[in-house]
Amino acid sequence: MMKEEHFWYWINNIEGFGRNNIRNMLEFFGEPEDIYNAKDSEITDFFDCHNTRINANQFLASKDENNIINSYEKLKEKNVSFIYPKQNIFPEKLLYIDDSPTGLYIKGSLPKEEQKTIAIIGARSCTHYGREMARFYGRELSKNGVAIISGLARGIDGMAHRGALEAGGYTLGVLGCGIDVVYPEENYDLFMSMEQCGGIISESNLQIAPEARLFPLRNRLISGMADGILVIEARKKSGTLITVDFGLEQGKDIFALPGRTIDNNSVGCNNLIKYGAHIVTDVSDILDFLFCKTGFCEDSKDIMNSCISEIKNKLAPTEKMVYSVLSVEPKYIDDIIYETKLSPGEVCMYINSMVISGVVSEPARNYYAIKI
Repeated sequence: MMKEEHFWYWINNIEGFGRNNIRNMLEFFGEPEDIYNAKDSEITDFFDCHNTRINANQFLASKDENNIINSYEKLKEKNVSFIYPKQNIFPEKLLYIDDSPTGLYIKGSLPKEEQKTIAIIGARSCTHYGREMARFYGRELSKNGVAIISGLARGIDGMAHRGALEAGGYTLGVLGCGIDVVYPEENYDLFMSMEQCGGIISESNLQIAPEARLFPLRNRLISGMADGILVIEARKKSGTLITVDFGLEQGKDIFALPGRTIDNNSVGCNNLIKYGAHIVTDVSDILDFLFCKTGFCEDSKDIMNSCISEIKNKLAPTEKMVYSVLSVEPKYIDDIIYETKLSPGEVCMYINSMVISGVVSEPARNYYAIKI
């Protein structure tokens, strides 16, 4: 026997019947159960009055109770939950956005409604600096109780999620494909970690392949779930800016990391700042903005330099000398040797020691950068 969740699941999974049609039908009939139990003539009358991609006969053919229940039960086998707007668990923030979702698929958990949330977004083809900044802001915001939201894509998205997980914080991935589809495949380990220690949501059912048309749609959910949006790196014409546009329409606060004027990956961020986005040079810029409004305000401090100083203080004196000439931007080994005035053997020894201890990375052969 079908229950309320089955009727909502059914109305959300009729091929060719989109959210606008669902909302129109709910307004006309009431609840999904009322639609399911309506007379064929009533359904035909509705389709005669509305433009839809499918006809009344195709819609009526979807009313197969056994098929609906069996399909719904397959979600449990994949540890997937289906939620709909009538439920208390449905994210309240998404109820009030344009083109609000009529159903969501979830792996893991959702953020608490009272928790502050920041979407960290940016280029897939990002610089090493961008990757480190995404990881740093994801981690440090998480340490201060902020939930991190992003799109589980390669580049900035993935690094923001990883930073949040490093801090033991909560992070939510919003997919532009089926809820059980790992895209890109390189993020498989991240996907599995987030399922256990965070959450993953999608509007798409099982085994829906990633399609270009789905990604702009998922961007409205990323912005919709967040209190603010932090852009790490973005080109002048970037998919990242679609999320920003949605955020502006939804009344979200926009934050941007400034970059070099000659760097194509920073043009989008610099333009956002030029047109009024909040400039961010440290985590406290976001924390102060988020929490001052509710009466809680972290003492402003340079968190990034505090992290660097903390790392440096744990190093041996000669390691400190080498570490001091490095930055988040990768530097070639010959330049490090020249700046430290140490022998090549000494520099290589200290660099390798710091790579092993995890305070320095080698993003490309013989290029080294600090990890914050």
